[in-house]
Amino acid sequence: MGDARGSRYAPSPLIDSAAGRGLAIYRLLALVYASVVVWTNRSDLVRPGVAVGVLVGLLVWSVIAPLWPRPTRLAIVLETLVAVTAIMLTNLAYSAEAVAGGVPTLPTNWAASAVMAGALYSGIRGGLLVAVVIALTNIVQAEPESALTYHNIVLLLLLGALVGLAVNLARESQVRLEAALTASERLAERERIGRQVHDGVLQALALIHRRGEEIGGEATALAGLAADQERALRTLITRVEPSLLSAAHPDLGRGYVPFATSPKASTPGGQAEDLAALLARHRSGDVEVVLPARPVVVPAGHAHEIDAAVAAALDNVRQHAGEGARAWVLLDTAGDELVVTVRDNGAGMAPGRLEEAEREGRLGACASIAGRVRDLEGTASWTSRPGGGCTVTLHVPLPEVAGSRP
Repeated sequence: MGDARGSRYAPSPLIDSAAGRGLAIYRLLALVYASVVVWTNRSDLVRPGVAVGVLVGLLVWSVIAPLWPRPTRLAIVLETLVAVTAIMLTNLAYSAEAVAGGVPTLPTNWAASAVMAGALYSGIRGGLLVAVVIALTNIVQAEPESALTYHNIVLLLLLGALVGLAVNLARESQVRLEAALTASERLAERERIGRQVHDGVLQALALIHRRGEEIGGEATALAGLAADQERALRTLITRVEPSLLSAAHPDLGRGYVPFATSPKASTPGGQAEDLAALLARHRSGDVEVVLPARPVVVPAGHAHEIDAAVAAALDNVRQHAGEGARAWVLLDTAGDELVVTVRDNGAGMAPGRLEEAEREGRLGACASIAGRVRDLEGTASWTSRPGGGCTVTLHVPLPEVAGSRP
């Protein structure tokens, strides 16, 4: 039987404890009702001892069952057998005329406790399986079957399905809550470490940078290295990664998207990925990546193609922008499209340079960047001037995937 979705039992102390207490109370209340029904129909009893024995047996099980710390297959099977036996003994306790007249079975509503126990163990499938067993027993016991018998069977099936659904949803919600709390604790720990790093390492790197610039000579290289590490470390402790924000949603890669990000539904059966998390991997001492505060979820194919286009643009910066050039990557959503901007402060390029490179057979910008974006029905544009850096802007239609819009 399930995980939080019910294919196999997944222990959940909080849910098991609350549901177990409720089921224990139900057994006792249902037993009181069964006793009242038997007393009311005592004139139809031909073997009162059988009825009393059944009620005592139900009482014993109602006391023993709550002693299990959590549901087990053995407990479900035993409770089902107790309910089936009590139902079949109805024909032995009452006269044939009373049974034919539709007298209630000895356990009456108590038999539903086995259905609820099955649902608590493995969700909808467990509840329906036990409900079918109880239903078949009622059909065999009834002589002949009446409309009331089938009415009770429908109620049992509905009970098994609805209680099972509630259990599945409760367990899944608990899994997501625990993941969200874990992510929150990780963020809090990151902030605490960030404060310590700021008070120690960052101050030391800033001092090395400043003193190296003052000393000059060979110390200048050391000062530059310290400055790069300071920027990288400062970025690390001040940026909140989208992958960390979405850590509470383990199903993101299977198409699940947090409902808070968008009311739209996920693409049926489609794989989805967080584009922001992919772009965050390009962050380094020379590359600054600015991302939205929440995941930007798009189909996996779109995410990887856009990421590859950004990687190609950054390769161009490293190869052509010149020594010491820095780059900035900005991801944003504007209306119905994604906008990714890659800007650098390097040497820039002369007008017509892209067309010239294409004629020379150098298709980095044409194929690796513009071609990928064009395949996604988007556009790529370049803005540059000699000595003024270069800006690449990618416009891609925003796919209809939940969570892709803030």
